[in-house]
Amino acid sequence: YPNRVTAVFSCTMDLQKYPLDDQKCYIVLESYGYSTETLVMRWHPNPVEKADNLQLPQFELQNITDYICDVTYAGVTYTCLKLELFLHRNLGYYIIQVYIPSFLIVILSWVSFWLNVDSTPARISLGLLTVLTMTTQSQGAKASLPRVSYIKAIDIWMSTCLLFVFAALIEFAYVNVLARVDQRKVNSVTSKLNEAKEDEEEKKQNQESWCFTKLEDKERARMLDKISRAIFPAVFLVFNIIYWLVYVFWEPSPAA
Repeated sequence: YPNRVTAVFSCTMDLQKYPLDDQKCYIVLESYGYSTETLVMRWHPNPVEKADNLQLPQFELQNITDYICDVTYAGVTYTCLKLELFLHRNLGYYIIQVYIPSFLIVILSWVSFWLNVDSTPARISLGLLTVLTMTTQSQGAKASLPRVSYIKAIDIWMSTCLLFVFAALIEFAYVNVLARVDQRKVNSVTSKLNEAKEDEEEKKQNQESWCFTKLEDKERARMLDKISRAIFPAVFLVFNIIYWLVYVFWEPSPAA
């Protein structure tokens, strides 16, 4: 009794490691109307034939395993056949379109640390540009994914990159506050000098005091930039090591 059946199957995937994930998909053929006393299905010695030029857009089909999965319901055994397809997701697209661009955006946000503390327009533009670009890229990467309740690997990556560029913007805001405080001190001292009209010696002392205050505040702002130049790359490097080690070697527990 030959019969040709064409079917489209769906596969429930675990996306916790996406896009560093491997998937197992199953095709199950089972008789519900006839027990093994009437119908028995068994695999052909060569159960699956795959075209040599078969290619999938996102996956590489690595293994196909066949099983006999006869099941018993209420003391009656029914014949069952199962195929297990092991799919390995190709990472090249995500490296080029997601990881490398977001990596470069984070590095671009660090350029702010090398700009002068008085270059307010340039640092604000750079900070906002990187934050907005990172947000847009994050939304684009998630647009084609199903909405699941758990956190995926790509969510961790994009959220952390967004956190880094936002932290760089906050660092500039703090440095700018120091510079503005310094400017207010300068204006206040200058005003007092003009109003008091003290003698030359007293003016000299006040100017020395003003120079010391200015030097202290400016040095604090510059020192914060210098520290950020080392801290931000070091922390991002540590994050990358942990991220790739965890998601390359970690195997999530199979769903019940």
